Amino acid sequence: MLAINLEEGDELGWARLTQGEDELILVTEGGQALRYSEQEVRPMGRSAAGVSAIRLKPGDYLASMEVVEKEGLLFVVTTQGFGKCTPLDEYSTTSRNASGVRTINQEAMKKIGKIAAARVVQPTDDLTLISANGVILRTKVSAIPVVGRASRGSAIFKVHAGDSVASVARIVEQPEQ
Repeated sequence: MLAINLEEGDELGWARLTQGEDELILVTEGGQALRYSEQEVRPMGRSAAGVSAIRLKPGDYLASMEVVEKEGLLFVVTTQGFGKCTPLDEYSTTSRNASGVRTINQEAMKKIGKIAAARVVQPTDDLTLISANGVILRTKVSAIPVVGRASRGSAIFKVHAGDSVASVARIVEQPEQ
């Protein structure tokens, strides 16, 4: 059974549950972010190819897609372990299929690496970062600097030579029962 029609070379990276009136934020490896309303994505048949979400520059790829949360922060981490949180209100809502805005200092990317992942987080959450060589770091979101969207961030994960940040998992604080 065909769920989506993809062009050769494309792959489905994420699926997220939404409520029909949410906003999405997409982040590219090259440091661009685009926020738009999910209502801009029209309903289609199961096997349709979909619509363009973000306009990519040559050689750039989508790193993450998240659902915007009230009072949330956008956490980004680079392949070389530099990370930061930025308030989501610094990303204005625009239309889909645009290039987006900078979410990291583009000039610093030669040193800090491309964006490995991005997550919408809350200050009470924890994060687990995993390197390609299997090194794991668990940290609190509250320990990560909150800075502007075009800054480079700070070193939060020591990445050894030949290794890189590969994945990030958000751990949501569970309310006491």
